[in-house]
Amino acid sequence: MNILTNPAAVVTIIVSLILLSTPIIPIEITETSYTSEPYTYEQSLVRVNQVRKFPWIYEVTRAQYIIKNTDIEKGTFDLNFIFDNGVDTETSTKTVTILAGEEKAEAVDSPLKGESTITLNVIPPKKLIPQEHTVTKNVNAWHFLGRVIFRFR
Repeated sequence: MNILTNPAAVVTIIVSLILLSTPIIPIEITETSYTSEPYTYEQSLVRVNQVRKFPWIYEVTRAQYIIKNTDIEKGTFDLNFIFDNGVDTETSTKTVTILAGEEKAEAVDSPLKGESTITLNVIPPKKLIPQEHTVTKNVNAWHFLGRVIFRFR
C-alpha cells in the first residue's frame, strides 16, 4: 500500500509539514525572581560597668546595647554576645523581636568573673526582595493560534 493513497497518512504528513513550517517568534516576557537581603538595623553601646553578683563576692561586667530595627517590617534578631576576660572567652545568644522603627535596649552580664570586654554581633533576619527582569523566549506561532480562536468564539 502506498502512503499517499492512505488518507490518514496524507493528513498526518500535511499537519506535520504545517507544524514544522510555522515560524518561531521571539517574545519578551517579564519574570520575577527573589533575592534574600538582611534587614537594616542600627546598634549602639550605651554603657559598660562592673556589677556585683550574688553572693556579692565577685564582680562581672555588664553592658547595655540599643538595637533599632530601621527596616519597614518587624523582625526577629539574634544577638550574639562574646565575652572575653583576657583568659577565657564565652558566648551567649539572645533572640528579640523588634517592630519596624522600634528600638530595644538589651543588658547582658558577663558569665566570666572580673572585668571583660563584651562584643555584640547582630544577626538580622532576611527578607525576600522581588526583582523583575525581561527575558526573550522563542515560541512557535501555533502558541498564539489558540488565543486567536478562543477570542472570536
